[in-house]
Amino acid sequence: MFAKVFSYAWRWIVRPGKAAEDQLYEERSVWIGFWTVAIFGLLYSITAILLWLTGFKPAFATILPIPRDSYYLWQTFFTIPWAVLTWFFAGAVIHLWNHIFSRERRLADILGPLGFALSVPWFFFTWIPETFVAPVLGPWGFPPWPVWAEMIRLAIGVLWMAALIYIAARKVYEANWLRAAGSAILGLAVFAVMFLIFLR
Repeated sequence: MFAKVFSYAWRWIVRPGKAAEDQLYEERSVWIGFWTVAIFGLLYSITAILLWLTGFKPAFATILPIPRDSYYLWQTFFTIPWAVLTWFFAGAVIHLWNHIFSRERRLADILGPLGFALSVPWFFFTWIPETFVAPVLGPWGFPPWPVWAEMIRLAIGVLWMAALIYIAARKVYEANWLRAAGSAILGLAVFAVMFLIFLR
C-alpha cells in the first residue's frame, strides 16, 4: 500500500492526468487516498511540534479555545484527524456537485485522486518550508519570512491544488471545464474553511 502511495505521489507531480485515470482502475484507490492524507497529517503533526518547541505562536486569532502559547502543541494531536476529515468533506462536496450532472461515479472514485490533489502541493509549499526553514529562522512571528514571499508561497500552492482538483474532476467525472472548475473552487473552499477553523 505504501509503495503505491509514493509511486502515485511521484506520478501526480509529473503526469497528474494519467495518474488520475489509472486510479480509476485501482481496486483500493480510496485507501491509497486515505493513507496519503493520513501520512501527510502525520508529517504536519511533526511540523506543529517543531514550531511549538522553537517557540512559535499563531500569527492571528484562533477559533478554537486553545491558548496561543500552546496552540501548536495541541495542533500536533488533531492534525491527522483534520487531514482525513478535510479530505472526506472536500470529496463529498465535489461529488455532490458532480452528482447533479452525472450519476455514473461513486464518492470513492474521487477520494482516491483527491488525496494527492490536496497533499502534493501542500507538501512542497507548506510542509517543507514550515518544517525545515521556519524553525531555523526562529520565532520572530509567523511567517518568519517576508510578506511577499508568504504571498507567493501560498498563491503557488493554492493554484497548484486547484489545478490538480480540476484535473481529478475532469478525469473521474468526465466533467467539462465549467464543472471541473466548480469542483476546484468547492474543494478549495472546504479546505480553506477547515484550515481556518483548526490550523494556524
